Amino acid sequence: MKFFYFLLFLPILHAQSLFFHENLQHYEKPILKIIKQSHIRNFNAENLAVLRKKIQENKNLKIHIFGDSHIAADIFSDELRKLIFTPSAIGFTYPLFPNYHRNILLTYKSKGFEVFNSLKKPYDDYPMGGIIARAQNNRAFIKIDTTLSQKKYFMRFVYKTANELATFEVTDSHKRLIHLSSKNPGFWEISKEYELTFPIQIKSLIRNGMLGGYFIYNKEDNNIIDHMGINGARSDLWLKWNQHIFGKEMQVLQYDLIILSYGSNDAIATHFDETSFLYNYKSLIRKIRRYNPNAVILLMGPPTVVNKQENQDYTITPNFIPVKKALYTLAEEENLLLFDLDELMQKTGKKEEWIKLILSKKDVHLTPQGYRLIANSVYKSLLELLKLEP
Repeated sequence: MKFFYFLLFLPILHAQSLFFHENLQHYEKPILKIIKQSHIRNFNAENLAVLRKKIQENKNLKIHIFGDSHIAADIFSDELRKLIFTPSAIGFTYPLFPNYHRNILLTYKSKGFEVFNSLKKPYDDYPMGGIIARAQNNRAFIKIDTTLSQKKYFMRFVYKTANELATFEVTDSHKRLIHLSSKNPGFWEISKEYELTFPIQIKSLIRNGMLGGYFIYNKEDNNIIDHMGINGARSDLWLKWNQHIFGKEMQVLQYDLIILSYGSNDAIATHFDETSFLYNYKSLIRKIRRYNPNAVILLMGPPTVVNKQENQDYTITPNFIPVKKALYTLAEEENLLLFDLDELMQKTGKKEEWIKLILSKKDVHLTPQGYRLIANSVYKSLLELLKLEP
């Protein structure tokens, strides 16, 4: 594990990192104050001893993040990777990323594939994550490489075919060739395990074959932080996914910590129904527990949610406080961990001060620096909760 104040020295390494400023000293004290005041509330969460042991051993620690635009750019999750371990595998990833979404550990090139997003494009059969890449012709391809030094991994493909013919052809850098076909056309399935060396290419052999994601992992030791962030996602987005394949996919990698980062878009919505919000969110949590029974679940509350008014001022949305209260109710009734980001902002100068420190934008979003700061705050708070030294 790496010292969580590591980010204070990032300007030496990266011009766009958290405290890149002519006068670094201007930032150190207020930033340290924010980190020191952060904490995680424990509502009798389960499996903490298991997670503590995994973090201590710094081996085979798997973390998954469900979320919205605060997660989609992989800034928060990438900072967590830097703080906790050197990643040894990718975990789950989308078949292709929509615009403004990414996994920093991967690079994609593609042609001839159409991306379906469960938030924006009507379709009644999305797999876990809600992103589909559909081949438009038999010349479509996707090339994927990893920025990690290790290149050989085991992979499983989530896909759907229109018939029993071979639909996708996969080749790796060692010229290994595999074909993905189906005995159950029209249904999502997860392929068997293949050992492949990156970069790989996935070529479409027929039109309309669909890819729903990839699992990229090692046979044994897996230090993984992966995410399923979707811009604009609310806490009930998962209801648009095929629940059967969702359950199967959640069993492929048994996670130790699952972070749920929803709430901003629920608070922006014109109508908020607390009963439906709690029912749907509880159903998601219970599904996660069913397939990952040893995981610790951490709710991450949104930052202060504001909307731009006609006079160009930003004001807190009417539904923000009800959503925030509902998250506390959820954490208490489902025995979860809760990191209240808005509370941290309120204690450390509120949104106005965070804007001055280049940690928050004027709208609902934080800056890249802000998301890195939150990763440090969550990490520091988690270690304190588990009584571990950084």
